[in-house]
Amino acid sequence: MTKIKVYSLEELYYHCYHYWKQSIDDFLMGKLEDWIKNELGLDSVSGQIAKIKDEYPAITDQYIKFLGLIDYFYESELDLLRKEIFKWENKAEWEKCKEKADYFMGQNKPEEAIKWYKKAIVFEENGKLYNNMGVACMHMGWYEDATYFLSKANAMEPDNVSILLNLTEVYMLKDNYEQSAKYLSQAAKLENSQKIWYYYGELYRNQGNEKEAIEFYKRAIEKGDSFDSFLRLASIYIKRREFETAEDYLEQIKSNFRNEVYWFQYAKLYEAWNKDDLAIDCVQKSIEKNNKYIPSWVALARLYRKKRKLDEAISAIDEAIKINEEDEEAKLERARILKEKGKKEEYQFSIKELIKKWVHRYRQNSV
Repeated sequence: MTKIKVYSLEELYYHCYHYWKQSIDDFLMGKLEDWIKNELGLDSVSGQIAKIKDEYPAITDQYIKFLGLIDYFYESELDLLRKEIFKWENKAEWEKCKEKADYFMGQNKPEEAIKWYKKAIVFEENGKLYNNMGVACMHMGWYEDATYFLSKANAMEPDNVSILLNLTEVYMLKDNYEQSAKYLSQAAKLENSQKIWYYYGELYRNQGNEKEAIEFYKRAIEKGDSFDSFLRLASIYIKRREFETAEDYLEQIKSNFRNEVYWFQYAKLYEAWNKDDLAIDCVQKSIEKNNKYIPSWVALARLYRKKRKLDEAISAIDEAIKINEEDEEAKLERARILKEKGKKEEYQFSIKELIKKWVHRYRQNSV
């Protein structure tokens, strides 16, 4: 689940302590026990774990006794964890599944999250679960499924602004602007906030009405938006090739909000402005802010490819794929780099694999 590699008992224990929610199932199913026995050759430790499971019926006691088998943690650390696990053990099953699903959403792995949201729904049906399931489906591009789950969430919590805005978004993605406007109007009756005006900006932008979109983004800024609307305005003016105006909006964003997304947007500005060296500088600043932000690694690879620095490009794209080996933008850029490097067979194979995935998704969405 965490994709963190461990090579020793000590590293395993560190992982099991700090990522206990992601490790506890493997412990309960005996996978950790088997790994210790088969990979590390520590039959005695494996045997002690089996004995603990026989002697202690409670999950909390089993796990803490397991962590106490080697002199690795202070008693105070184990006491803190004991309290956490005890609370978790006594939670409803749907909450446990939801926590795992939320973890995967935080890791930008919506497909994995969906599996756990489905399990959670088996135990409990509520608006929060259906909403989160709908958002995960949106991230996967499964807009019909997203609409179904968000509609169920809305039926359970009709005055929930977050659910209404998610419905607004999914209908925008489906190009059904009439329905999108309907849900946005309902949300606006419940709340007069920067988020509402921002979504009105999104609605008009998606319909190609940039003039109205600009006005609503400006209203969102007047209402207190300090980030999203500035980025959208910059994006619109980049598209219009009014680069100084775009830069002015980016410069208005306060320094404490200048995260990886901000610097990525600045890189897009400079790339469109044919200032590739400055674009590379901005992408690198984005990566400094968050070295797990895949779009910046992909952009860096693309910029290096444009400058014919193909070795640097392949290194950058490999970093993106290390973060998420299923990221399609990264795979597509890697294929382009391989083509530039003259590796025709590898390029063709990569493209075929992507096309297979796109065809599968198209068929799934059609069904």
